[in-house]
Amino acid sequence: MNKAEFMVSDKCVGCGKCTKVCPGGILFMGEDKRPHMKAFEEFGWNGCWRCEHCLAVCPEGAVSIFGHRPEDSLAAPDPDTAAEVVDAVVTNRRSCRRYQKRGVSKELIHDMVCRLANAPNGGNKQQVEYTLIDDAEQMNSFRNIAYREMERLAEQGIYPEGFGKDAYEDMKQWEKTVRPDMLFCGAPHILIPHAPLGKGEPVQDVIIAGTYFEIMCASRGLGTVMMTFPLSVLNLMPKIRGMLEIPEDHYVGMIIGFGYPQIPYARGTQRKVEPERIHRLSF
Repeated sequence: MNKAEFMVSDKCVGCGKCTKVCPGGILFMGEDKRPHMKAFEEFGWNGCWRCEHCLAVCPEGAVSIFGHRPEDSLAAPDPDTAAEVVDAVVTNRRSCRRYQKRGVSKELIHDMVCRLANAPNGGNKQQVEYTLIDDAEQMNSFRNIAYREMERLAEQGIYPEGFGKDAYEDMKQWEKTVRPDMLFCGAPHILIPHAPLGKGEPVQDVIIAGTYFEIMCASRGLGTVMMTFPLSVLNLMPKIRGMLEIPEDHYVGMIIGFGYPQIPYARGTQRKVEPERIHRLSF
């Protein structure tokens, strides 16, 4: 039998909200008018989902689980002020292809990656793993190794899937203007979310985790770029791709480059979804 270290303090008023939001259905109200946890064999579908909804929903702050105390949680944001902030972050987030030559503190990076445990994922399985280069010098070393091999292959007429000679040369030209580094956009750091295939929802989980990371970066003044081109390049270099130590049976959807942007933007865009792209249904 597993245990989830579920504890209820004297603050409990017996409202039962925790039992109503438990996705595993393992909480119940006892005769003492307090919530209790049923015994379960495994964490996951047939037991505790490790979602901590019970801790988060309690209006009195009476529930603790896994040693996590309600007083240590972040407070819920005020919708009257939060919406405007989130809208500004989303509309000001864009692909950054030029970065300052300075790294982001490892403490800040670690904090953001740890918070990705809150990103939605199928069945709350928490199976996404993160390959991270948080040292700018290490990133430069990896970039140089991969770049030299990419150019060596191009000289032999070997190009990434979907990129022929013309497309490759176009990107080389862009190095003089838009992106100084066609492979990793000069990013001082990269994050690669990946998850095992064959169980759960690896594709959706990876993409959502990457999106959440981009938004967190934008809220902290960091630039990001979601890159698929380097994945195609690295697939031509099994030894160099192996340096990333990502298991072969894991889904990888993107490489996220991030760092402090070299060119600040003054305002957000005004793009909107066209009406013809919105399909409202009625039955």
